[in-house]
Amino acid sequence: MSFSSNPPNGRTGAPGDGLCTDCHNNSNPLGLDGELSLSGFPTVVNPGETYSISVVVRNDNGMAQRNGFQAVVLDGANNNIGDLTVDGGNPSTVTDANGREYVGHNPAINFADNEVNWTFNWTAPEGMVGEDVTLYVASIIGSGTAGNGQDLYIEDNFTAEIQEFVATNDLESIAKVGVFPNPAKEFFTLQLEGPVSDRVNIRLVTATGQSVYTQTDLSLNSSTEIPVANLSGGIYFLQINNENAATVRRVVVMK
Repeated sequence: MSFSSNPPNGRTGAPGDGLCTDCHNNSNPLGLDGELSLSGFPTVVNPGETYSISVVVRNDNGMAQRNGFQAVVLDGANNNIGDLTVDGGNPSTVTDANGREYVGHNPAINFADNEVNWTFNWTAPEGMVGEDVTLYVASIIGSGTAGNGQDLYIEDNFTAEIQEFVATNDLESIAKVGVFPNPAKEFFTLQLEGPVSDRVNIRLVTATGQSVYTQTDLSLNSSTEIPVANLSGGIYFLQINNENAATVRRVVVMK
């Protein structure tokens, strides 16, 4: 299996990338089988959230010896989007090339019970609400014989959309929400009057979805000053939510 230590960048099959078959012969004379599946990559992406992604490659006929992979995440214009990191699981690494981040094997590993599981993290950008993002994954199922001449190449891609969190229940049905002064120059106050035991998270975002202020685990019965003196003048949105309910307030910052 060529490049078993680490694959050359840009072999995911994504637009602008090459293929693993640039180096590997995909004739598969031994009749290797294989499939690639993914978990952890959502269909709806929350801005700024980190997702733990698992790529599972199977060789059910048991004829392959080892496996390697490479992945990249691109936006609708085929530019790199978000950040890839590795913090455990099977050995893999993140490298940069041509303005893109790639995660790939480091090194390739042998199949165990006909399966290899690669894990890595992807963190969505804070802004770019409404943007499509696509994860491209390519993998070589290696025979372990004859160098790179008897391998099987497989690839797949998975697309999601970055959206703001939308809860099914209106937070203001269980709590009174006040935002003042509005417009604001130096700060504004968020006044919540609801059940003391309930907790919420708040986030102030720009009109394009970029987060500029966050605070977590606030009591639903509390008063909080939110500084805006260092922000540019314009329209912002204050998101208030927990796992059960949410509401959004429009805030104007004046300079």
